[in-house]
Amino acid sequence: MDNDVVEHTQTRSRPYDGTTAGGAPTACLNCRTTLVGPFCASCGQRNVPPYPSVRDLVVDAFWELSGWDGRFAATVRALLRKPGLLTVEFLEGRRARYISPLRLYLMASLVYFLAAAAAPNLHPGAVEAGGIRIGLFTGGNPSDTAGRAANPRVTPDAMSAEERKAALEYIAEEPWWIRPVLRRAMLDPGGFQTALFRSLPRMLFALLPVFAGFLAIFYRGRKYPEHLYFAVHLHAFVFLALTASELSKLTRWQPVSVAVGVVAMIWIPIYAHLGLRRVYGESNGRTMAKALGISATYVIASGPALMALVLWAARGS
Repeated sequence: MDNDVVEHTQTRSRPYDGTTAGGAPTACLNCRTTLVGPFCASCGQRNVPPYPSVRDLVVDAFWELSGWDGRFAATVRALLRKPGLLTVEFLEGRRARYISPLRLYLMASLVYFLAAAAAPNLHPGAVEAGGIRIGLFTGGNPSDTAGRAANPRVTPDAMSAEERKAALEYIAEEPWWIRPVLRRAMLDPGGFQTALFRSLPRMLFALLPVFAGFLAIFYRGRKYPEHLYFAVHLHAFVFLALTASELSKLTRWQPVSVAVGVVAMIWIPIYAHLGLRRVYGESNGRTMAKALGISATYVIASGPALMALVLWAARGS
């Protein structure tokens, strides 16, 4: 038998003697360095018991996915309480106490889209996806038949042939570029919303470097990664603020939903202003002027991307 196999078999057959009374290892199982904390100071491996149980496996997986070892709570606390602090901490090298910006962004976006998918649509005249409300008819005074067909809560199967014909005739009078959107929203509202949900995270993620680029234009003299850090942290906060707005819809009471949504929409620009002040250190006046410029250019740049996303989803791709 191979010596390595014999050694491995003998190692498994004898109990591990480097543990405390509670079963936690006192030495790193990977390099045998004496442990003085939850991680090995030599190789960085997490302090986990040998031959883990199902509970150990679940806990370790949760820690790996969420960073829940004190860093998660510290990250969220810093993100919510002190705008711009996370960016400053990362730029100055104090990173070990926080989860990475990319992980934070992905977690915040995932939580938001899960909340948005679970929240009821309190606006029956529109299809909502990812916080974007798309009115099914853009103008005029549609007939009761067309209006009923436009309600996403009315399934296509519940429409009579006359109602479907009237709705399609009304859609035919709309501008050519919006017709596919209205037609898909009427005939397949669920599929349209699902297509938007699947594509919107990719679009927002792709626009992150664009937003950072605008920051670089307005704040010259800094390296691009500095702007990218701030962009990621700001977008993570926006996702969390919108998550609160979506969760308020679970009350199914529109005044509460509207109030929380208004607070979120007011707090987001205030948060961005405070974050820009902390990270870039300019006066309130200069920061406000630059924030308005950045917002305007970002909206202009993201508009075509959003319209392309809606048209792509409407074509059933």
